[in-house]
Formats: sequence, structure tokens, C-alpha cells
Amino acid sequence: MIWQDSGYLLSKVKYNENSIIAEFFTKSYGKIPGLIFGATSKKVKNYLLIGNKFHLNYSSKSEGKIGS
Repeated sequence: MIWQDSGYLLSKVKYNENSIIAEFFTKSYGKIPGLIFGATSKKVKNYLLIGNKFHLNYSSKSEGKIGS
């Protein structure tokens, strides 16, 4: 399942050393969790503020599984 949409960041939880699990609210798909690799780097972490609007390129193996 691959799609593109815009949405807002609702929450984020640290997953590994460099990754987070983030929840976004999108227009077409509602509340969606996703894994963001490298989210704790200096370049990326400044953009990952709750409430910010993002353009999402989402991919997952199936509809019920978490994507990235």
C-alpha cells in the first residue's frame, strides 16, 4: 500500500536509537501510525514538532500493518 497525502503530526514515541513511531492525522486516511527512520538527527528533529503539517509519502506491506 503506497499513497501520498498531507496531514498533521499528533504524537511521537521514541522507538530505537535513531527512529520514532509517529501518528499523523490525514485528510483521506484518518489517524495513521508510521515509523520514521533517522528522526533523532539534528536536521530532522527540529521539524518533527506536534501540530506541524507534513506531506506524507507512506508505504506499508498491507493495510493493517505499520508503514514508514
